[in-house]
Amino acid sequence: MLSSLQTFVAQQLGYPSGIWGRLLLRFLNRGNAGMHQLAFEQLAMRQGDRILEIGFGGGSLLAQILQTGLPETVVGIDYAEDALKVAQTKLRQYMRSGQLTLQQGNADHLPFPDQQFDYICTVNTLYFWPDALAVFQECYRTLRPEGKLVICYNTQTFLEEQGLIQQGFKGYEVDAVENLLGQTGFQSIRTMSGEDASNGKYYCTCGKR
Repeated sequence: MLSSLQTFVAQQLGYPSGIWGRLLLRFLNRGNAGMHQLAFEQLAMRQGDRILEIGFGGGSLLAQILQTGLPETVVGIDYAEDALKVAQTKLRQYMRSGQLTLQQGNADHLPFPDQQFDYICTVNTLYFWPDALAVFQECYRTLRPEGKLVICYNTQTFLEEQGLIQQGFKGYEVDAVENLLGQTGFQSIRTMSGEDASNGKYYCTCGKR
């Protein structure tokens, strides 16, 4: 039987809130460093790019992107209010300069015009989407032609081993993610992998519009 502590942590991972949620977000900035780095490497940014991160959590990947000085615009969207507050504090200098916009919202209804971004990235969010296909369709809609989606995640097998499927996480194996991207219309789909002590073996699947 899963402990109440496991249940509490799983709930906070899905929707961090309160003091424990804010502490968890800061921990995830460190714990997800390997996954963030793998996603960052797939962006291959150029001067003037427009970039969106879905589910930015504590803001660590956004900071890494902004520190390059390359993007024209960086946007982050997260449905957790406390994630928004933590990232606003961490990245306030970029918000003041107009380089970064942060807002609360849902991935399956992105509040952006068509063909807005050169890159969309997301790390450890797939498990919390009620409808992954709807999210991928929104990503496809808001990407420019030749734009790229970068998604990092653990597989269903890993989540089951960690007891997270039992807590309501939705798991996918790599072929399922690739099939969903193909069904949406993405091309040149490929998957890389990484591994570290915090997240075990993880994957990064990319597709071009």
